Amino acid sequence: FTVVDGLARLLAPILSVTMDELWRGLPGTREASVHMALFPRLDELSYLADDELLYTFSRLISVREGINLALEHKRQQKEINSSLSAAVELAGVGDRWQLLREREAFLPALFGASQVTLTDLSTDAKPDPNADLNLEDTGGVVLKTEAITVERETYRHVTTINIRKADGIKCERCWRVVPEVTQATGREGLCPRCVGALAEAVSL
Repeated sequence: FTVVDGLARLLAPILSVTMDELWRGLPGTREASVHMALFPRLDELSYLADDELLYTFSRLISVREGINLALEHKRQQKEINSSLSAAVELAGVGDRWQLLREREAFLPALFGASQVTLTDLSTDAKPDPNADLNLEDTGGVVLKTEAITVERETYRHVTTINIRKADGIKCERCWRVVPEVTQATGREGLCPRCVGALAEAVSL
């Protein structure tokens, strides 16, 4: 609701009629026209501040930064065409690992990859020497192979990152590589997620 309300105000000078129609359809008491509305003050948006959520995503994004390095290395080596052609394999332990487990279904979208696989390791397990990205807790500095250094203490519970070419079929709509696509009439070549996102066909 907040995003729609804000976009209506921002786009009003460009899409004046459309945003006015949208504005009148929004719930709650408001100005008669979006063109009479002011931008909200910062103190009016304080309810949007969620420190716990921001902290959670800062941890997730810090992991993504390491994955981006590994993906770029694979692209430079011509082993993948793009991040969507890749499968990301993570192995690790600890509280950060639990965070990744809780958000496992969201990780492909966060990392921009087609597939993400998580593997739990025991606390005494050692990093895979052949991994694309070997991570060690070295007093707050995480070292990457290929002489790339990432100064992020937050990686300490993700032991290794491996990148490989994803197995499956490329969806013709979202370009993700998935295990299977549908052959249903009007939906040929689409993954289940895209089929669910499309509206039903209309007969004229």
